[in-house]
Amino acid sequence: QVSPPEKFTFKADDWPKWIKRFERFRVASGLETQADENQVNALIYTIGEEAEDILTPLHLSPQAASDYEVVKNRLNDHFVARRNVIFESAKFNQRQQEVGKSVDNFIIALHCLAVHCGYGDLHDEMVRDKLVVGVTDKRLSEQLQLDPELTLEKAF
Repeated sequence: QVSPPEKFTFKADDWPKWIKRFERFRVASGLETQADENQVNALIYTIGEEAEDILTPLHLSPQAASDYEVVKNRLNDHFVARRNVIFESAKFNQRQQEVGKSVDNFIIALHCLAVHCGYGDLHDEMVRDKLVVGVTDKRLSEQLQLDPELTLEKAF
């Protein structure tokens, strides 16, 4: 028996992670093999009672309201607000390694922040550069700065 994820917080930033957990629950519990209507009901029930307030104004036809993918996609559209790339880049650029946290944790945090910055092919280079200037160990930072061929993999 696999437990469903916790009820959703109704914060747009939490939606991608929450729906990913629900998708894992769907597979692990065997829910994905059930009728779409059962899957929709499980999704709405697990999200929480506020989900009803969100679905009503979406004006889904009875057929669409029973289609798991349609309902999930409409909820995605509702929760995944268009991100402000300037704001997301500012959060990324302000990030420093936290005292007591490992470099590994810092790199993971940088990757998570960079995803929303629109860096595209520059993603790894931006994470590398922020790692170099954001680590708390200044001697390590200076050593990394001296390597003209430094890659994210080498820095890590």
